[in-house]
Amino acid sequence: MQRNEWKFSYTARQLADAAESKVSYHDERLTFWKAKRDEVLGRIRAEGIEVDEKIALGYRNPKSRDWERGGQIVVRNDLQKDLEEVYEKLHWHTEKLNGYDAWQKVLSANADNTLQLDNEDWQYFFGTQ
Repeated sequence: MQRNEWKFSYTARQLADAAESKVSYHDERLTFWKAKRDEVLGRIRAEGIEVDEKIALGYRNPKSRDWERGGQIVVRNDLQKDLEEVYEKLHWHTEKLNGYDAWQKVLSANADNTLQLDNEDWQYFFGTQ
């Protein structure tokens, strides 16, 4: 069998409906990740910055050299990773939302046309998110 060469007939209306479903999904995920971004940024502002001081500065009479590079400001690594994940997800879902929205519009405008889909096309419109 040559299933990679198979073609399936769908109306543009069916594909527009499938694209609309994907638009809804990615719009929902985008809303979720925007809220998560606000949460992470709030946590960073509230608790993410730490000052890491040398232990020697806690002595009663630190030497002059102890003051050199005595402390540094550190953003907690776990919050940095959370923020990176949030922006990665926002980017991905925004791209998907824009792509499916464009397809939904063009297919809705040509709803009575019949199109031939291969397996990859079918996966794009009907596969799992």
